[in-house]
Amino acid sequence: MQNSTKYKKGYFVLQADRVFGERYRVLAIDYGTKRVGIAISDEMRMLASPRGVLENAPNLIPKIISMAQAENVRIVILGIPRTLGNTDSAMTSEVRKFQNNLSAVFQPLGITVEPRDERLTSVMANFNISERRLPKGKREVKSLRDEEAARILLQEYLEEHKPY
Repeated sequence: MQNSTKYKKGYFVLQADRVFGERYRVLAIDYGTKRVGIAISDEMRMLASPRGVLENAPNLIPKIISMAQAENVRIVILGIPRTLGNTDSAMTSEVRKFQNNLSAVFQPLGITVEPRDERLTSVMANFNISERRLPKGKREVKSLRDEEAARILLQEYLEEHKPY
């Protein structure tokens, strides 16, 4: 067999870098008053994976910063709650305040916080969870819905911003 450039060590990594550009991750946040759902992409920004929930406590932003730095995150997607009539919901102002606080700490780190309409992500999350055929007790765990909503929010973003 001929020793072709295609098979040299690192060739496929170099080709992936050429197609996908710089490798980094995108993190998504589904903000709630009690829990915050988290999802993160792979470095080629193709697939969103749920990463659990964080308690909405005073140490929330430091925990998100730590996660973002450890995972090579360059973009944070924050779900903004809107009504079906495209108006602010009761929760919108609280999420916008969180967005401002998050942006203030991430901007010096070179991480962008992008707000994104999260309408119907919880409905889709509930549907996805029900399709998994989990026992009723497991399906009703709210943290499962929060992380799935974050995953949906992120996957929609990734589909719209494909690097290829």
